[in-house]
Amino acid sequence: MEAMIKLVNYLNKTNQTISTCESFTGGMFANEITNISGASNVYLGSFVSYQNSFKQSIVGVGERTIKKYGVVSEECAIEMAQNTLKLTKSDFSISFTGNAGPLAMENKEIGLAYICICSKSKYKVVEINEKNMNRIEFKENGLTVALNLFLDFIK
Repeated sequence: MEAMIKLVNYLNKTNQTISTCESFTGGMFANEITNISGASNVYLGSFVSYQNSFKQSIVGVGERTIKKYGVVSEECAIEMAQNTLKLTKSDFSISFTGNAGPLAMENKEIGLAYICICSKSKYKVVEINEKNMNRIEFKENGLTVALNLFLDFIK
């Protein structure tokens, strides 16, 4: 994946690191980045935070956030990214939370997701709403969106 190579090259060149907190992608980002030579210098690791209890107890997403907004929300994506940044002490973090289906969660549409990229000084969230994708396509699309978001974030 060309965008992932650009990400790894950028981080190597600038001597910075990245970590991830993946829910609907299930570790796909971690798998893809570790396929690239040089990733071990810049990729610290990932939380595959699939269940709500894990998001709360390990990643530190607030119970209030989950009750008020749900896990498929911009607010949850932000907390996931910010807490991952703090826990791993990386320069950047990316979080993925969404509803890949086939059943709707939290009365939210299948195909709805939020991806957040975070640094120590700022963050950016993007919403995905893709109704006509299967689970694998949805996960792959999320990865592509995240990579483009990162490349845009560092401009």
